[in-house]
Formats: sequence, structure tokens, C-alpha cells
Amino acid sequence: MAMDISAVDSFQNIGGIQQPVIGQRKIESEIRLKEGEVNILGGILEDQQTKSLSGIPGLANIPLFRYLFSEENKENKTNEIVFIMIPHIVRAQDIFASNLKAIDVGTANVIQLRRDGGQQNGQPPPGAPQGAMNNGAPPRPAQTQPQGNGAPAATVQPTAATAPIGSPIVSFDPATVDQAVGSTFTVNVNLAGGQNVSSVPLQIQYNPRVLQLVNVSNGPLLSQDGQTVALVNRDDSLAGILQVTASRPPGTSGVSGDGSVFTLTFQARAPGQSTLSINRANLKNATMQSTPATGSQAIVTVH
Repeated sequence: MAMDISAVDSFQNIGGIQQPVIGQRKIESEIRLKEGEVNILGGILEDQQTKSLSGIPGLANIPLFRYLFSEENKENKTNEIVFIMIPHIVRAQDIFASNLKAIDVGTANVIQLRRDGGQQNGQPPPGAPQGAMNNGAPPRPAQTQPQGNGAPAATVQPTAATAPIGSPIVSFDPATVDQAVGSTFTVNVNLAGGQNVSSVPLQIQYNPRVLQLVNVSNGPLLSQDGQTVALVNRDDSLAGILQVTASRPPGTSGVSGDGSVFTLTFQARAPGQSTLSINRANLKNATMQSTPATGSQAIVTVH
């Protein structure tokens, strides 16, 4: 740990210009602590003395008359600052099925509270492939395509192309990425078929052993009319789960159409393959009503 405190100590005339003289105090220490253990990194003591003389000019400088025609004020200030560090381990977020269940509430006249026992919109059903979305309809089974040479049939997972007509689709562009170790690349998250969209909250999963998230930025879709879009993201680099939300200002109307919502910047960490999948996608309109969307996947190969 290193603490560095800089302050103006005095001024020096250089070429007719008063230049400040910066005083620097620095403390360096190497420590080893348990979680919750208190450690005093260091203290800084500052002593400031001020002396002022007021009175009749000329007479105030005469040794005998200065006591009659002037007044001398002395001020001494002492300031002490102590720095204490208490470390805490921040663990990854635990998400269970009970956390994801929707809750129905009543109105101001009829107050009631009921927890939905079914699957929340946008959650993959048990046993479904990673990234598949449940939009309130039965899950689509995986399709098989027979090989012409008699080999076993290959399994084809459902993608955004098989989404119901009229349902918004959230997809990655490009869908396949091939990068070398250490390189940095970007992947756009696009929305197709959006209607009156005001907020786009997504949960994206990736392989943290292969990829490292570097940056998340806004796309042009939600700000196409010049409105400022608020971007909030939380990345769990251990589990490889990114929660990101782009929202238009409250009180503004939503936007419709197709375009990019986010731009994700990754760095290839190690050789391998990572699947970018959208686990949850519930779009919100200007009145904050949710509209389930269908997510797709992208394959990133690092060599």
C-alpha cells in the first residue's frame, strides 16, 4: 500500500511569476491481513503557525510604540489524520431459482402479494441448452440433421432464426469470432424487432478462463433521437456473468427498430472456446412493462 499526499507549501518567484512549491509526503507499507482485521496504515501530523501584525503604519514597527499602537495575533493549528484499512472479501453473486421467480402485487385498493410458482419469463427451463430462452412458450427441442455418410445425426441447437414471428431478437455480431491469445476484439449486441423500447436489461454469460471483459459501451439504437442513455453494468469475472442495462431518460418515449444496443470489448486470455450466450432478456417500454425477447449465441475461438 502506498499513500501520497501533496500540498502547496510555499510560492517562488520565477521570471516574475509566482510558482507554487509542492510538498509531498509519502508512506509505503507491505502488510498481510485477515478479512475484517484492522490495520493503521499511517498518520500524518500537520502543524501550521500564523502570525499577523495590525496597527498604525510606521508606529507599529517602532520597538517601544508597537505595544501601544499595534496588535499582534498568533495562531497555531495542529491537524492529525490517521488512515485505517479494513479488508473485506467480496464474493460472487449467488443466484438460485427462488431468486428469479416473479412476484405479483395488487393495486392501491386491492393489496395482495403472490409469488409466481412458474418459470420467470426469459429463464431457460431445466435441461435446456445454455442461452435458450423461455418466452412463456414450451421450449423448442433440439433438431437433428442426419449425415449423408451414415454417421450419427448432428444436434443443432435452436437460435434466434427460429424465434416466433414478431418477437424481439437479441443477437451477437459477429456470430463467430476467431482470435489469437492476447488480442482484443469487440462484439456488438444487436436488437431486431424492437417496439417502444426504453430499457434493455441483459444477462450475458461467457467463459472467464478464455475471455476477459475489458469494456462495455452504448450502441446507437437507444440514442438515435439524441437522448442520453444511462449504461450500468456489473461483471462477475469469476463466474463469467455480465449484467448490463441501457436505459433512456425517464419520461421519454421508447424507440423502435433494429440496431446495436451494446458493444462488448473482450481480451483473449487463453486458448480454448467460449460461448457467448444471453441468459435473460426482458425489454422494457416507456411505462416499464416487460417484453420477453429471444436471445442467441456466439462462438469465440482463441488459438
